[in-house]
Amino acid sequence: MLYHMWSRHHLRPGVFWTLPQGERKLLLAFSELELDMLAGSSS
Repeated sequence: MLYHMWSRHHLRPGVFWTLPQGERKLLLAFSELELDMLAGSSS
């Protein structure tokens, strides 16, 4: 998941871990949704 955020959105893992816990959870949820949408569009 962190690789996806880094490669697609240029958010480095070190920056991710310095964010407040709520923001990290939100970014993980958004990234999971984005990956699901990408997987669905290739079918």
